[in-house]
Amino acid sequence: MYRLLIVDDLPIIVDGLLELFERTEHLELEVMKAYSGEEALEVLSHHRMDIVISDIKMSGIEGIELLQEIKSQWPACKVILLTGFDDFHYAKSALTFGAFDYLLKVESDEKIIHTVVRAIEEIEEEQGKAQMILRAQSKMRIAMPSLQKEYIWGLLQGKTLTGQQLRNAFAEIDIPLDASLPVYLLIGRIDAWKEMFTAPDKALLAYAFQNIGDEYLSAHVRCFSVVFDMNKMVWIFQPKAGPEITADTRTMEWTRAYRYVSGNLETIQATSKRLLNLSVSFLIGIEVVPWNRLSDRFHAMKYGLMQGHGLFHEVIMNDKDFQKSEEKEKAKSYHDSFFHARVQLLMSCLENNHREQFNHLFIELTDIWNEPDTPYERKVELYHFLSAVFLAHLHKNKDMRDYMNTQINLDMLFRQEETASWTELIPYYWQIADCFFEWNALRGTELQAEVVNKVHRYIEEHIADDISLTAIGDYVSLNPSYLSRLYKQITGIGLSKYVNDYRNVIAKDMLLNTSMKVNEIAAKLGYNSALAFIRFFKKQNDMTPQDFRTARTETMQQGQ
Repeated sequence: MYRLLIVDDLPIIVDGLLELFERTEHLELEVMKAYSGEEALEVLSHHRMDIVISDIKMSGIEGIELLQEIKSQWPACKVILLTGFDDFHYAKSALTFGAFDYLLKVESDEKIIHTVVRAIEEIEEEQGKAQMILRAQSKMRIAMPSLQKEYIWGLLQGKTLTGQQLRNAFAEIDIPLDASLPVYLLIGRIDAWKEMFTAPDKALLAYAFQNIGDEYLSAHVRCFSVVFDMNKMVWIFQPKAGPEITADTRTMEWTRAYRYVSGNLETIQATSKRLLNLSVSFLIGIEVVPWNRLSDRFHAMKYGLMQGHGLFHEVIMNDKDFQKSEEKEKAKSYHDSFFHARVQLLMSCLENNHREQFNHLFIELTDIWNEPDTPYERKVELYHFLSAVFLAHLHKNKDMRDYMNTQINLDMLFRQEETASWTELIPYYWQIADCFFEWNALRGTELQAEVVNKVHRYIEEHIADDISLTAIGDYVSLNPSYLSRLYKQITGIGLSKYVNDYRNVIAKDMLLNTSMKVNEIAAKLGYNSALAFIRFFKKQNDMTPQDFRTARTETMQQGQ
């Protein structure tokens, strides 16, 4: 309910307007009155007021002075000035002082009510925007750490982006790293959990360990950390000095950053032991890595912490043992942990339909089939790995399996033909991969049509209920923001516009073909009040529901 104050030094004007608004029940107004500017200020000192209708010419405090006082103390209040013909231009100029509108005292009741309705609409719009901004800011503050973690984790898993895309994303979600500079990597590990620890205990301790590392490192370097596998975390760090450092000092700054971090690892270990009673280990990368190689280095280091000295507790290592020369780069791919990591990434690419990265990994892996020096056992192992990857996907989806059987003979996935050479397996698996991605593309088109149909069906069935984007997203099992983008991409119009258009069509049908009252139609269409429905309908059709019904009825009668 909104509060309306009527101010005029002529009681007949005040009482007449008071009676008018008390009769206009659909506006849901609490109406108050004052017979002078001074009395109006007294009322305003005790009550929040949404709308004020004031005479512009009064004895004592006049309308303009009252307007200025109201705007200085209650800027959201909408002030409508009443004026006679003689001071019409005076009232018009008052708009510059913040008046919402002006009315001639001889205006019809309909015009006065319409002006108040417009004031209410503007109040609601302003409140809606303010609340939306506050909610968005609050949600963004809460969600920001998750957004940052998700984005950086995507980069660590091989997501490829241009330099400009990285810079834009870092600015949007406030990642404290420079996208134009390379980075160092540091991986930490909680060596062991006590048997009594529950999952929440572990999560809390992992967060505490991460926080200790952040506290020490962020004092002198830019860094960002992500927890993974519950007991491990990765820090990405750079010198605090930005790209403005000179070529002469650049190497020195990076060396200082590395030395600072590596020099503090023992301190972080000791602090974690003392405060958390945790044994922790570290593996630090000795060379900077560009963003487009971040994933490769991360996975190599991650598995490096699982071998050799990395199997012991409370160790601090660097990755120099994993850095190979150009001539030995292929040999690195034969390393068990690195090889297995590549296969896992390949499977992830297939699951997420990332064709470009799949191609890169496939070429890298299957190159061992072209190398005569590769051990036979390794070649056989790759055959079984790739077969397992594809068979796992085929097992999950019967439709995909049926489609694949029509496109290619799958027998070689189950047994390697003795007559087939290793190099002949490469185009065979390429062909299977092509079929997988083709099927995903075909299925994607079908799924899009299914999504649109389900959305439309939900709207039709729940037009009187909650048809928010969140509710529709839950129904079709899609993230609301993603659903909004997908729907517009498929149909060419926004989802909210479709909802409004559908409501408008149903509203017109009810107005023309039923005897339902406006408030009944409003309820059927999910509106909490008739006023909200009237505003919606008028915005869509430039006339009120009643005017629409009357005009169409008259047209039909004339036609008869």
